[in-house]
Formats: sequence, structure tokens, C-alpha cells
Amino acid sequence: MYVINDNVLDEIRDRADIVDLIGEYMDLKRSGSNYMGLCPFHSEKTPSFSVSPSKSIFKCFGCGVGGDVITFVMKRENLSFPEAVEFLADKYNVRLEVYKDENKEAREKRNRLYEINREAGLHFLKNYQASQKAQLYLKNRMLSDKTIRSYGIGYSKDSWTDLYDHLTKMGYREEELLELNLISKSKNGNYIDRFRDRVMFPIINRNNRIIGFGARAFGDAKPKYLNSRETPIFHKGSNVFNINIISRESTRERIILVEGYMDVISLYNSGINYSVASLGTSLTIDQANIIKRMAKDIYICYDSDNAGINATSRAIDIFLQASVKPKIIELEGGLDPDDFIKKYGLEAFEKKIKSAISYIEFKIKKLKENFNLEDSEGLSNFTIESAKILSSIKNPIERDIFVKDFSTNYNISYTAIENYINYLNRNKLKEAKREKVKVKKNINVVKSNKTRAQEELLAYSLLDNDIYKYIKNKIEVFYFTNAMTRAVFEEIPRLFEEEMEIRDFLSILESNKLVTKEFVENIMSLISDIHVDDKIVDELIKTIERNYIQDRKHKILENIEKLQGEENKNLLLESLKELQEINLKLNELKEEGNYEWKYKKQRINWRD
Repeated sequence: MYVINDNVLDEIRDRADIVDLIGEYMDLKRSGSNYMGLCPFHSEKTPSFSVSPSKSIFKCFGCGVGGDVITFVMKRENLSFPEAVEFLADKYNVRLEVYKDENKEAREKRNRLYEINREAGLHFLKNYQASQKAQLYLKNRMLSDKTIRSYGIGYSKDSWTDLYDHLTKMGYREEELLELNLISKSKNGNYIDRFRDRVMFPIINRNNRIIGFGARAFGDAKPKYLNSRETPIFHKGSNVFNINIISRESTRERIILVEGYMDVISLYNSGINYSVASLGTSLTIDQANIIKRMAKDIYICYDSDNAGINATSRAIDIFLQASVKPKIIELEGGLDPDDFIKKYGLEAFEKKIKSAISYIEFKIKKLKENFNLEDSEGLSNFTIESAKILSSIKNPIERDIFVKDFSTNYNISYTAIENYINYLNRNKLKEAKREKVKVKKNINVVKSNKTRAQEELLAYSLLDNDIYKYIKNKIEVFYFTNAMTRAVFEEIPRLFEEEMEIRDFLSILESNKLVTKEFVENIMSLISDIHVDDKIVDELIKTIERNYIQDRKHKILENIEKLQGEENKNLLLESLKELQEINLKLNELKEEGNYEWKYKKQRINWRD
């Protein structure tokens, strides 16, 4: 894990040219001192997406989305705040300090392992280009040249030491190749290639680095699939196959989880570029959280045999732990997505997507197979077990719809089902009541510095979802210049979506090294001492905005001084114009002296 502090954020902003960065994702055209383009976050025909190189920010005047380079990467790549910081640090060579559990030597070793995997991938690619056997195999699988190139598919020769010889000649050590699972030791102690006479599929992470390989045998050779084992840079349960393609190409309206990488590649070849696969393991909670951030709608499309159905049930339970309600695509005849599309075509598969059933319907349908519904006792037990599934639906409107459908389909009294569900939920509801934040009165707090104001506004944001939304609509997220306050503010939606306790939420962020223990205690202390007052919130918003603008003013004044005497006067004029705009804004926000607000005793009554 890396240390993310104010210096890191400042260096990323300094090194990252926002026009160049956003220009890698979309077309931008100069318009005055800014750049304009079609917004990548909503559909539009007239450009309303503006990028300001002087301010290093973007803003869409259509959908309202705006921010800095970190915000853009978070939204476009579907990354969390720390992931976006790491992504940009890697891209712009910003050195991230590691926590004491990972030293410089470990970091250098990891980078070298990435380098070795890259060389292995290039070698497999060259082998493929020279192998008629491998080319014919993929041609028979009806994969296009574009698909083969997009996935960097290669070939490992039918040789005991082809890759070993190539990499050791390049200076890489045997123990490194062993650690990456690229070679193994034979019974007589010789080093041999692990992957031999196989089609090779690089497993690539979000930063386009090869972290491992999947390998497919020809014909009936065993094992059919052979994957890299866990290595220092490859953790199967924390990665998904195809994340690099989705980050670059998918619109991310939906994601389909399939079983294997051949299913992913086949779907891509057919025009569906939004599928992922777990990596030789059952779906994990880490993978579910990765997929959750990728798209709005999540679908599961495993094989339709018994093993696939059981795997679907396990995946549903994992997704529910991640607060995801997946839909299930059902394919008949024991077919996997690859076979189904080959047999019935893309249009038929897209119809299956549209007719996908909810996870509730899937669970009840599977449950039904265990009971004889012609028997009264069987129907009664089936209804009781189904009610347990229905009781898990938190949204009362959604639950009402499912209960009515069940009542109609199985001729069971709606009232009886609802009463039993209420009985099941009674204790849960009592336990789910959240403790109200205790209010203390007559507490004077002096805002004497930038960080203090940011921490206090953050404390208000954590209190209530409506307050958070109000603050979020009033400020730009990059006004939080302190790394820890911004990290917490970026993660707040999770707090309310998952109905977590504030301390539990902050403890998770602390365990992820995003905040310190002292920071958590400070925020909890602030929360216990404040009472909601909309005037105080507005004053805090003004203070943070003013602090940000004053910092911007200082940078512009420094820039103007540097531009004095330059032949190109356009940059100087642009800076002077921005300085004038800033002075006008500061006059609007002007207030005298330091700020001391008294917290008044009144009940919480937030504005609509």
C-alpha cells in the first residue's frame, strides 16, 4: 500500500497535463483559452464538455460533472480515489512512498517481475506469428485478427526450454522465472517451461501490465486449461480478466460475468466488449467490488449445466455481500456463451440479455426443484423457504412486486406471505436501528486553518446523506486539498449505500491506509460536538472555496511574474484575465477576520 499525502496530489496535478490526459479518451478542439468536446459521461450531440488547461479542471455544462485529473480518471476508469492516484502516479512517474510493510527493494522487485512477464508475452506473440498450427486453431475458433491483436494472444512452442532459453539469455534469473510460474523443475532437477504447445492468453491489469497467463491446450490434451499460479504480482481473487479492455472501450452501461477467458474473447469477437471472467477461481468479494465499480447493471452468464448453475448461486451470494443485485442470463441446452453465439448468433444472445431474470427469480426457481408442489406439505415448505428469500429484499416497493408475483404464480395468500416476512424481519429491524448522533450544545470552534475547515465540512458530510448531497452540489471535490479529507469525501457514497456506522466506515478506510488513527479520532470528536446548522455549513463551504481560490491566485501571480518580458503576450493576457475573475470571486466571498461560529441548540432540520 502507498502513502497518499498532499505532496503526492500536488505533484500529480503539476505533472499531468489535463488536456493531454483527457485527449487520450476523447476528441478535444480548442475554443478560446479552453478546449471543448462531447461529454464522455452522458450522450450529447453538441459539445458541452469544457477543459481548462490554465485551471487544470474540466466541467460538463450538460450533466454537471466536473473536477480535476483525479476526478476524471476516477469516473472514466471507474476507480476509487486511491486507485486513481496510483494510476496517475504510475502514468506520470510520480514516486509513491510505500508503508513500512513494503520497502524499496520489494517495489523494485515487483517492477522487474512485470518486466519479465512483458518479455514473455512478446515472445509468445512472436511464436504465434510464426506458428501455422496456432493460427489455424484460432481461425477455426472464428476469431478475427482484430480480436487476436486486442488480447495479445500468443503461442508457447512444443519445446521444453524455449521460453527459459529466451529469458535467461536476456539476463533474467531462474529463481525469478520460477517465482512467476513461467518455468518449473523436472523430476531430475532440470528447469523446463511450464507452458508448452499451448495458445497463450496474457492476463492484463488496469494499467496494461501483464500479471499472469492463461493457456489453452490443443485437441484433447490435458489439462485443457492451465493458468499462472499466485505470484507476487498476480492475485487471482483480486483481479478479473478483461479489465484493461473494458477500461478502454466499454460504455459500461452493463457488465456480464462469464466463466472463462474464452467466453470473454468470444463475446468480444461477436461485438460484446463488456464481459469479464474470474481467473480460475470462484468469484470473490474483491472481484465483486471491482465489477461493481465498472457498470450500473451486472449480469451473470455461466454455463447452463449443473456446475454452472451452482456457480451462479455462489456468485449471487457474493454480489449481494457487495450490495449488487445481479441479473441472470439463462442459456438452455447446457451451452456456454461461446457455444450459444456460434449456434444461434449474436441477436439471439442479445435477446437473452433483455430477458434476463432477477437474482430473486433465479433463487426461487432453483429452490422449486427441491419440493413436490403437488403435495400440500411440499408447497408449504417451498413457500416458507421462498419467503426467507423474499424477506431479504429491503426496498418495500420491490418486495411488494415480488410477493404479488409469487402469490399469483403459486396461488398462496399475499397476506399470509407478507405476515410471515414481517415476522422474519421483526428482529432484524430492531437491530438495524441506528444510533442517533448525540448533540452537544454551546461548543465554540475556531477555524484557524485550511485543514480544520475541510475536516469540519467533512464531519457534516458524514452525518446525513442529504447534507452530503447538499455539500457535494455546492463545492468542487478538488477544494478538499488535504489528501485524507478528500479520500474520505470520495468514499462517502459507500457509507450511505451500505448503511454503515460512521466509525466502522472510517475504520475500514484506516485499515486501507487512506487515513490515520489520529484523523479518525479527530473526525469522530468533531461529529460528537457539532449540531446541524445550515448557516454554519454554508460558511464552511465559502471558507473552503475561498482558500482554494486564494491558493490559485498565488499561483497565477507567480506565473504572471515569470511571463513578464516574454514575447508571446497571449499567455500573459490569459493569466491577467483569470486573475481578474478570481479577484471578483474573492470579493463575493469576502468576510473580515477569522471565523468563529457558535453551535446553536436546535433539533436537526435539514433543508429540502
